[in-house]
Amino acid sequence: MTSTTTTSAAATSTTCGGSGQYELPVKDAACGVPNIKDYQLLLDNCAKPAGSQSYYHDCALWSYAIDQSVKDLTDCLYKAGVAWEDVWCTGNTNATATVTSYPTATATDTSGTKSEGASKTGSSTSSAASETESERNAAYSCRSQVSTKLALGILGLVVTGVMGWS
Repeated sequence: MTSTTTTSAAATSTTCGGSGQYELPVKDAACGVPNIKDYQLLLDNCAKPAGSQSYYHDCALWSYAIDQSVKDLTDCLYKAGVAWEDVWCTGNTNATATVTSYPTATATDTSGTKSEGASKTGSSTSSAASETESERNAAYSCRSQVSTKLALGILGLVVTGVMGWS
């Protein structure tokens, strides 16, 4: 009798939009955004003096809320054009980061989105920069659907709890 053994490599998923994307790699006051569009530049500009860092297979970016509250950081991100469903944070809205050492931004921006006359110098490289526009749009569409479903699920839980439905 002949036996055959077949082995296959376990597939590892690097698909963006999993629940791990929404878990910041720090417990201090910080916010994250998907690594899409021009979000890195916007996060770097709003999070000054801190810079953004990528995580979750380069699918997301995060930054500390240094010298500002989490609310101030999220407000800046919204005003800069980041969609509300594309921002997640740790810490209460009045919290500021307590760290004394943090990454600094290296992207160049002279638009002064956060404060007038603010600018940064240097360069930034990202694996997302090599994506084509259609790849970014497809990835954004997928992540946006996950964010929307997550938000609707949370809203459903809130409504269920408030209304006393079970």
